[in-house]
Amino acid sequence: MCCARRGGVFAERGYHGASVGQIMDRSNVTKGGIYFHFASKEAMAAGVLEAGQNSVTIEVPDGPVSLQALITLVNGYAAPPLTDPVLRGALRLAGEREFEGSAWHERLHLTLTGLLTDAAHAGELLSHIAPAETADLITTVLAGLHRYTPVPTAGDGAIERIAAMWRHLLPSIAIPALIPALDLQLRPPEPAAPEDHSEEAPLMSSVGSTPRAPLIARALLGNGTGR
Repeated sequence: MCCARRGGVFAERGYHGASVGQIMDRSNVTKGGIYFHFASKEAMAAGVLEAGQNSVTIEVPDGPVSLQALITLVNGYAAPPLTDPVLRGALRLAGEREFEGSAWHERLHLTLTGLLTDAAHAGELLSHIAPAETADLITTVLAGLHRYTPVPTAGDGAIERIAAMWRHLLPSIAIPALIPALDLQLRPPEPAAPEDHSEEAPLMSSVGSTPRAPLIARALLGNGTGR
C-alpha cells in the first residue's frame, strides 16, 4: 500500500484528524486490505514516520564558514517536505504528542549543535552564545514550520518564514562583521526527486559519518548521530 498516500492524509489532517476511512479512500484499498498490512492507525502513522526518518540526507557544501553551512542545511531541510507527501506527513506526525521522543528531532538537534559548535570554535558566534541552546531554538522553529504550512502550495510561505527567522536570529548570535557575507538563500536549490516510499521499495541507508559536520549533514533524519 502506497506510503505516499498515507503520508498525504497525515500531512493534511494530523494524526487525530486522519481517519482510517480517509486513508482507505486515498489509497484505493478495502478495509480488509488495509488491515492486512497494518494492525491500527497508529501502525500506519509509525510507518510514515519511519519512512521519512530513513529517507533524507542533505549535502552541505564544504567551506570555511560554518554559519553558512548551517543556513544551507536548515534551508535544505525545510525544502524537500514541500513536495514530498511522506516527508510532510512524517514532519506533521513528529510534532504530535503520540510520537514525542522520536529520533527525528533529536538527530536534527545534534546535527545543528555540531555546526554551531564549529562556528563557535571558528570565532563566528558572539562569545555568550550556547550552541546547544541555539540549536534547540532552530529545531523548535522547524518542528512547527510544516504544521502551519502543511501543503506544497504553501511553499513560498515556508521559505519566507525561514528567511524571517534568520533575519531575527543572526544579529543575536553572529559577529556583526560576518552577517553581510552570509547568503540567506531565499530560494534554496531544488530538492532531489522524492524517493519511492512504498513498502516494497528499500529505504535509503544512512550516510556514513565524517569527521566534521559541515562536510555533509550525516543522516539528518537517518541513522547517524549528527556529529
